[in-house]
Amino acid sequence: MRKIIFLPVSLIWALIMSVRRRFYNLNNGQRRFEFSKPVICIGNLCMGGAGKTPHTEYLIRLLGNQYQLAVLSRGYGRNTKGFMFADASSTNKSLGDEAFLYYRKYPTVAVTVCEDRVEGLQQMWKRLPEVEVALLDDAFQHLRIKAGLTILLTDYYHLYSDDYVFPSGNLRELPSAAKEADIIVVSKAPSMVTPLEEKVIIDKLNPLPYQKVYFSYIRYGDMVPLTAIANKQQEEPKSVVVFTGIHNSYPLIAHLKEKYKDIQIYTCTDHHEFTEKDIKNVRYLLSRAISPNKAIITTEKDASRLMDKTIKDMIEDMPIYYIPIFVEFHAKYKCDFNQQIVDYVEKYS
Repeated sequence: MRKIIFLPVSLIWALIMSVRRRFYNLNNGQRRFEFSKPVICIGNLCMGGAGKTPHTEYLIRLLGNQYQLAVLSRGYGRNTKGFMFADASSTNKSLGDEAFLYYRKYPTVAVTVCEDRVEGLQQMWKRLPEVEVALLDDAFQHLRIKAGLTILLTDYYHLYSDDYVFPSGNLRELPSAAKEADIIVVSKAPSMVTPLEEKVIIDKLNPLPYQKVYFSYIRYGDMVPLTAIANKQQEEPKSVVVFTGIHNSYPLIAHLKEKYKDIQIYTCTDHHEFTEKDIKNVRYLLSRAISPNKAIITTEKDASRLMDKTIKDMIEDMPIYYIPIFVEFHAKYKCDFNQQIVDYVEKYS
């Protein structure tokens, strides 16, 4: 019903985005900025939740030992504007959730934020000319810049080819925009995918001859204590409350349901700013847990916001853990994906 009701609006929005992309691509894309150093864009067509952050982290781990890297993000949800470098005074509110996560986890990587990616790269290379590779987080729709290599993500369970443009669906623009990607990654796939399942999905995506399609999946790390009381717990929790504020929490929930029988769920919208009411609600769910060995489990991205000074004091007596996530590529794709990335970067050496 939603698709039908909002279809006229979606058609108008799709037309606007198509004209916009075509405008920037006129005259062989001369309206778009290119750079003399390698620039890799990681983006998607959907509103969010395809896994841009862990895939960006994968590239950091792949390239970080050999090259000086910088990550440029828009800084979605931050309370600042313009170009900024991450430094010791930065918080998730001044940088945005993703940029702050990169800064906290990868101290050797230059982390920057700017709404205008062209200005962001210009400022970054002006101040740090030693940076060899730039990673653009969520810049597929930022058409003023033409990345040397573009990676487009699509959720295994929510392919862009099966979706509709917002508000009838969750796409930012028409699926035809995918033709500008060099690489298409089907993210959040099961750890085992049959050749038949792969073929069905690739047929749906209908990649062009120059596009490579790879499949990746999420690997979960061990729980990490976030609060002091969680750090003191010695027994494995038997009852858990899942507390998240990300776009798609279903993979984490599905993962935890395999481990715990007593599980309660409290989810908020993406980039939600946690409030006292949220903490009270989660505390109430925790009080209903069957086992005395209980815990609250959140994501690594949400953990940064929970440690903000406005919330930190409210949760210090709650057993909260976060679970790191890692992107892995299926064995048949991993070497080829890594090699394509390395080959692109080495062209500039």
